Amino acid sequence: MENKYIIGKMSASLISGLVASFWGVYGPVIICVIVAICMDVVSGLVAAMASGEKISSKVGFTGFWKKMALLLALSFGIFMDTFVPILLGTISLELPFTMPIGTIVGCYIVINEAISIIENINKAAPTALPKWIKKLLEGAGKTIDNGGNKDE
Repeated sequence: MENKYIIGKMSASLISGLVASFWGVYGPVIICVIVAICMDVVSGLVAAMASGEKISSKVGFTGFWKKMALLLALSFGIFMDTFVPILLGTISLELPFTMPIGTIVGCYIVINEAISIIENINKAAPTALPKWIKKLLEGAGKTIDNGGNKDE
């Protein structure tokens, strides 16, 4: 049993290190998004089991493609961070700031997944978490949605 635990830790460290070194700045964002997606799937299954809902392969299939769309959105954000400066460089135009689109998209995905996780936990165990956590995350999501402007 001890060897399996060590092998699991070594594997997780190796994968995390490879992601972080290959994608540099985006490594932690990618890892956080993947962990949030996995936690949402698991919490959704727990909520379904706890509430007595039937687990459906059709619902799972639809959910799978929604999660793939999230990963595609993150990939697109990272692509835009890379592509826009290169494109602007070809016409000799520089922006006075770096493009954080990939990081913003990643944060938005994690916040939305966190809201879903909280909803799933509340469905399975309504008194497990305080309600203000969900409101805090929803406010952060709206702030990102409004381009950082809290008033809209």
